[in-house]
Amino acid sequence: MAPKLEKRLSASMDDSINQLDKPFTGNSMRVASSSKPAPGCFSCFSGTAPKQREVDVVLIGAGIMSATVGLMLKDLEPGWKMIMFERLHAAGEESSNGFNNAGTGHSGFMEPNYTKEVKNPDGSLKTVTTEKVEHVCEQFLSSRQYWDYLVKKGLLPNPDDFIHQTNHIALGVGADQVEFIKKRYEAMKGNPLFSSMEICLPEEKAKANQWAPLIVKGRDPNEPICMTKVPYGTDVDFGTLCKAKIESFQKLGGDLRLHTEVKDVKKDKDGKWLVTTKVAGAGSGWATTKAKFVFVGAGGWALLLLQKAGIPQVNGYMALPVTGDWAVCQNPAVVEKHKVKVYAPGAPGAPPMSMPHLDYRTIGGKEMLLFGPFGSITLKFLRYGNVTDALKAVKPHNLGATIGALSRNLSLAVMLMKDVFKSGAGKLHDIRHYYPEADPDDWIFIPAGVRAQIIKKDPKTGKGMLQFGTEVVTNDEGTIVGLLGASPGASTSVSIALDVIEKCFGNKPEFKKWAPKLKMMIPTFSPDAAAGDMGTVNAQLVNNIYATTGATLKITPK
Repeated sequence: MAPKLEKRLSASMDDSINQLDKPFTGNSMRVASSSKPAPGCFSCFSGTAPKQREVDVVLIGAGIMSATVGLMLKDLEPGWKMIMFERLHAAGEESSNGFNNAGTGHSGFMEPNYTKEVKNPDGSLKTVTTEKVEHVCEQFLSSRQYWDYLVKKGLLPNPDDFIHQTNHIALGVGADQVEFIKKRYEAMKGNPLFSSMEICLPEEKAKANQWAPLIVKGRDPNEPICMTKVPYGTDVDFGTLCKAKIESFQKLGGDLRLHTEVKDVKKDKDGKWLVTTKVAGAGSGWATTKAKFVFVGAGGWALLLLQKAGIPQVNGYMALPVTGDWAVCQNPAVVEKHKVKVYAPGAPGAPPMSMPHLDYRTIGGKEMLLFGPFGSITLKFLRYGNVTDALKAVKPHNLGATIGALSRNLSLAVMLMKDVFKSGAGKLHDIRHYYPEADPDDWIFIPAGVRAQIIKKDPKTGKGMLQFGTEVVTNDEGTIVGLLGASPGASTSVSIALDVIEKCFGNKPEFKKWAPKLKMMIPTFSPDAAAGDMGTVNAQLVNNIYATTGATLKITPK
């Protein structure tokens, strides 16, 4: 080592850093003495009152839903004071995080659980229903339109940072699933929303290999497979999208408070809401925020907070928290061969959540493949929640519905328990159902997020039921609203935000004033239609949306 360099990198006991002029006698390493006594850990007895503030809007949770509702409201009402509370260190780290969801722009192009089978009297497959799949597709078109608006307005970054064009493929393996894919294609192809759908029949081996070589290579040639493909599919990094929206929310004047946990929500005498928060700070850490409107977008914790708010509309609701693992492949040679998303039906009689998928993903700029998720049971309502979450949520008013729903969905419990005890070899076997030549050394397992699925009473029978989807729950006055449930939440976040605005402000003067601006944000929006409903769907409208949003978001089919 050069002498001069060695001198700079070393020090002796004579160096000033090792010298002390006189013994240390202060009470602080930075200040010789304190001007007044610090409140200490018993500040609540020292006369330090909790901080109080008043705003127009409080948003609880900094995920994709609060990001969307907050940014939309701030754009509509720039003068409103809005504050967003997040208990973690950053926005978008729970269900919105790229590794805590499938990253699919859910449009119904390939998801088999959106098309329910309709049987003939003899038990054979007659057709499939399309109402659900059409609704989901229209909702995602609303998302594309809103993101198009935000990009053009400079409120979202380069689209390459959060969304990519990815062919969506529905796969059928074996005679029964092949028949399902064919019937699904027949039922959907005539709708303008799905007119771009192509089919690859079992005998079209070359086409199948071109569409999805990993699916085909190494498979038993006697095992029939059938696929449909839609080129307007997308892969979305919802974590990056969430952070970008919240950044714009702040640029427009919104306030984000991290490391801040909401402890209570109560209605004040004047009809406004008192939101109590706690931080680990130099003071008491407690604060109270009074707000005219509260949005609870706290994932699974939304149920707990709505229960604390005491609104009767949440009575009867419970949640079934489900978690699991993803299998992740980062081998560039493998990823390069599968830049598509592939979904397939589950085994006969399996619950909807048992339908894994092999997805091309881009998360934080890193390309990879994700397979799964492999399910598991948890008592937490959030990945970074508490093991007491589910127990706290059980109330006399939801106990009957909870027992009824669980007893009617024992197959789901069985599936989850099988996944819990499934070995690495067993998980590899599941991967190879999609990718026959999967190398075990290419795959690692990482935790997935938590999905708190809705449990409630069936409005038709009064019995407990498990609902796969999302639901907006609001009080009669429309001053507090929460989002319960899970998939396809992130994909349909724009339609859900519209639903929140319509339910909470639809009968108030603000909504009439906002309608023209909402129409600018989402051209298919109509104040007289349900959120996300496009009304009359025709080929010209659909093609125009795909063309304009595709150009702006850089997701035009290749």
